[in-house]
Amino acid sequence: MSDIFSHASEPDYVEAKEIGNRRSESLVIGTSVVHAFDGFTDAVHLWWPVGTESSFGEGSHVAFLRDHLVEESEDGEEVIWADIVDWQSPARIQLEWTLGQESHVPLDVEIRFDPGTDSSCRVTIAFDQIQDVQSISGFDCDWPLILARFARFMGGTLSLD
Repeated sequence: MSDIFSHASEPDYVEAKEIGNRRSESLVIGTSVVHAFDGFTDAVHLWWPVGTESSFGEGSHVAFLRDHLVEESEDGEEVIWADIVDWQSPARIQLEWTLGQESHVPLDVEIRFDPGTDSSCRVTIAFDQIQDVQSISGFDCDWPLILARFARFMGGTLSLD
């Protein structure tokens, strides 16, 4: 895990695969499942792209707290982005994504950490698509960008050639 906090180039943006009403994005990083899971959860505040993928913007703080994924503004205002439905460290996290909007059906987001060969880890994010973006306030997550930022934080993706 010597590449953590590296200045690895950001992986190419790849549009997520569409499967019915769900989409999925996956990549392989050169670290163990345990380190990948910890980097995703314990260090989310260090890599989450709050400049574009947040309610409050730059200066806000993202964290997994108790049963939720939350964002806190610089002024201390807090919004719950998601409820944690299942937490199987270090293999899987399942979220009900609401962005604090109780008036719409939560979207299912699943993050999997699967062991690869030679201390690598495949990280996959599968998520429901928002059918009517105008019907919700907040933001529509760019999960491929979020996954790319996480991979960069963890030292970059591995070439599987």
